[in-house]
Amino acid sequence: MKLFKIILLLVVVNLSFVGCKKAIDKQKNESLSDKSLEKKPLFAKNVNAVDFKNLMVADSSLIIDVRTPEEFQESHIPGAVNIDWNNQGEFNSKIATLAKDKTILIYCHSGHRSGLATQYLKEQGFEKLYNLETGIVGWKAENFAVTK
Repeated sequence: MKLFKIILLLVVVNLSFVGCKKAIDKQKNESLSDKSLEKKPLFAKNVNAVDFKNLMVADSSLIIDVRTPEEFQESHIPGAVNIDWNNQGEFNSKIATLAKDKTILIYCHSGHRSGLATQYLKEQGFEKLYNLETGIVGWKAENFAVTK
């Protein structure tokens, strides 16, 4: 009977060590994940035209129009630079020169291409991205200024 109690005690002690080890390992993994997020907080958000305009005023951001050069010449948001999403070679070479920690505001005609470009830039390590979810169509619907 005494031997049984000793064996039972050893089993309980062993199980508690295994449980503690798993908890410690889990905590270490969570800490590593948290630290990697702290190093590079990636941020991408869809915004409406009013918020987009407020971001233009509030921050020294870069405004990128990802439409074709022809669309850009027709009309664009004042201060925007044209980097054509459809021309991937040019797009990649131009974005390679940009600071990844700068706030970037992206738009296109209706929000589709700029949504794709926003996701791509996020994957490339750009940290603060805002997509005009309604594109220049939504911008014009708010009667905001465009440059021709």
